[in-house]
Order: sequence, then C-alpha cells, then structure tokens
Amino acid sequence: MILSENEAKNLLTKVLSNSKADSAAATLEGNNTYNIRFARNSISTNGFSDGLSVSITSNIGKKSGSVSTNKFDDASIKEAVKKSEDIARVSPDNKEFMPPLGAQSYAAATNFSSETENLTGEKRSDKIAYVIDQSIKNSVTSAGFMEDGVSFYAIMNTNGLFAYNKSTMAKLSSTIRTNEGNGSGRFEKSYVDVSRINGTGLADWAINRSKLSVNPREIKPGRYTVILEHAAAADMLSLCLNFMGSRSADEGRSFFSKKGGGTIIGETIADNDLNIYSDPNDPDLPASPFSNSGEPQQKIVWFENGTLKNLHRNRYWAEKTSQPSVPYPSNIIMKGGSKSVEQLIAESDDAILVTRFWYIRTVDPRTMLFTGLTRDGVFEVKNGKITGPVKNFRFNDSPINIFKNIIELGASEKAVGSETGDFPIYVPAIKAANFNFSSLSDAI
Repeated sequence: MILSENEAKNLLTKVLSNSKADSAAATLEGNNTYNIRFARNSISTNGFSDGLSVSITSNIGKKSGSVSTNKFDDASIKEAVKKSEDIARVSPDNKEFMPPLGAQSYAAATNFSSETENLTGEKRSDKIAYVIDQSIKNSVTSAGFMEDGVSFYAIMNTNGLFAYNKSTMAKLSSTIRTNEGNGSGRFEKSYVDVSRINGTGLADWAINRSKLSVNPREIKPGRYTVILEHAAAADMLSLCLNFMGSRSADEGRSFFSKKGGGTIIGETIADNDLNIYSDPNDPDLPASPFSNSGEPQQKIVWFENGTLKNLHRNRYWAEKTSQPSVPYPSNIIMKGGSKSVEQLIAESDDAILVTRFWYIRTVDPRTMLFTGLTRDGVFEVKNGKITGPVKNFRFNDSPINIFKNIIELGASEKAVGSETGDFPIYVPAIKAANFNFSSLSDAI
C-alpha cells in the first residue's frame, strides 16, 4: 500500500502523539509489488503483494524499545507505542545511544519512475516473452523472475525530523541452460525505470553464453589475468564497501587500519584508475536522499585516483572520535572507461573471462580476503578471442588486490552481483592481473 507524503506525515504524527517517552521515532514503510515467475520456457505464476507497516522506537534515558505493527486503528497504535515504552523501561542502557536527529534538509529525490509505477500486466509479460520464445527456438531452457513495484519509506521523530521517499524498481533475471544441462548463462538487471530493461538483448546474450559454455575443459588453478564482467565486478565493489567502516579501522580490526593506530585515509592503496563515489542524485543510479535513520545522503568520494578518501562512520563513532558522520551510502559508483567487454577481450592476449561469482564468503576480515566460486560461464581468452569454456574455479582473493592490479576498465553500467541484493551499483568490467584461482569446481 502506498501513502502520499501528506498521508504518511499525518499517520506518523498520530503515532507519535501517543508517546510518553523522553524521545521517540517512527518509521512507515509500504509497497505494491508485482511479479511473474517462469520456468521450463513457460510462465508458472503471476503474483501481487502489498504491505504497510509502522515501527516505533521509544527512548527512556539511554534505554530503547521497538515494536512494529500493521494495524492502524487508534487502539492498536496506542498499544504498540505503549509496548515499545514498556520494553524500553526493562532494557539495559545502550552505551552507544544517540538521541534522534533534529529537522534535516534533503535534496529532491530522483529514484522514481512513472513508467514503472504504471506498468501494465501486458507490458510486464512482454519483457519476458522474448526470453521464452528465443529459448524455445534455440533449444535451451529458461527460468527466471520479473518483479516491479512502488514503495515508500518515511521517518519522523519527536525532535522535529520528517523524511519521505517514494521510489520504484523493476528487475528481470533468468538462468538459461542447455537442455542437456551442461551449459549455463545468466543475466539479472534492475532499474528504477523499467524501460531500461532490454529483454531482447539480455536473452540473446544469455542464450549465447549457455551454448558457449558447453563442455568446458580443465586448466590448472593459479594466478591469471582476468576480465571480470559487470556482475562479477559488482560483487567485488560491494564487498569492499561493506568493509569500509571507520570504527573497525580505528580499532585496528580492518584492512584500512594503520599500523600504530588510526586509519589509512589519505594513502594511495590502489591503481590510479580507481575512482569510487556515492551520489543519490547521480542520473545513472538514483537512490534515496536520506539514510534509514534520516541522515542526508550526499556525494561522497571513497577513492580518488587510487587514494582512500573516506570511510563510513555512524553518529556515535563520529562523536566519540570527533570526526564527521558519514552514513552508509544509498548507492556506489565506480568510474570506468569507454570500452565494451568485447573490446577488452579483443585486446587481451591471454586472460580468463569471468561472467559472475557465486557463494562468496569471508576468509580473513583483516586482510579483506574472500573465497567464492565462478558460475554461468568461464572462458579462456587467447589472442583477442574466446577460445572456449573452462571449468569453474574457486577463488581466494581480495577486492583490494583486484583494484591494485587494474590493467584497464571498461564502460560502467548498472549491475547486480550474486551478493549485492538490491543495493544500487554502477561498475565497469575490470581487466586485472594476478587474480588467484585456488582450485577447480565441478559445478555447471
């Protein structure tokens, strides 16, 4: 269920009018979401879901209690507020308690598309029709999911803060396998504006990859020059951002810690081509203009020409260290060049092309070392051409190692990795040296 800004404001005002706590905050979330699931080259389900819920956090001294409800009659709201206060009274003091923010100013939101909001069932089906039709014509099997919808998030507190953001999203994903099950291709795309989803191009690409990945040969694990396509690069960028917390760095628990204390902000730790920033108003990657706690989201430079410029820092840690607060961003953007993946391949004498990663897990947080698998197409590149598929690998490596060893960056685009969820990422394909494939995998 979607409420307008005025409707959300009135409801949150009503909620907080029942508060008897020292301070309180309430968040309101709602959505209208449509989906189509397909498998074995045919549509299997159509779905719709909507929701509306409010969460109340009451603060008594440094004690806090939270309650959520999807009932909005007067009695239910009063009961939820009272329960949150009761929980607060019996809770221990939060040593890192921060009072709610006061009134804030935000940039105008740009993460909404009327095209997505008004998408019809017929047009929704059209997005996947080509995927299914071409899969049948090419004797391969497709399965996937189309989802789109509108949502809103609003927050209000007793210190004068109010924020509201209405947004849209549309995403299409599909795994396409050869009928024998020995070749696989996959795509996943997500945009604010559904018109940017090109089902035709995505289907053709994935079908080609599924056929190209049949009967992979075994090559020895080791360190190789790699071309990471956008989905694989998105995972590396997302993982790096997750570990860029100022607190862990200040406390000596992070790759970004400095020997003897402090952080390595200001040090050049990657290739000069590495430029990473966040900007909720970026035209290619619009995002929420405020954090979940109501802090304004602004343009933040994380890396500039390989130099670390910032780490994210919550309000408590900012106050404790006398540094500015830097909220976790609502998007992440890595600048790239102008070349396509095909051009990067054509200019490579010896490389491994990685379509995407899968099942990535942390090995060593201190060095930012991860392990994971390749999936849905790994290919050998020789003398500017793909010579054939190779078996999947397990890798043991770090995003920082990739960023240190950049050879060239392709053109950036919106990408979804296996570990990124719905977090907005804009990233180039990355050609990098010395990537560590530690062992082979028999997965398809």
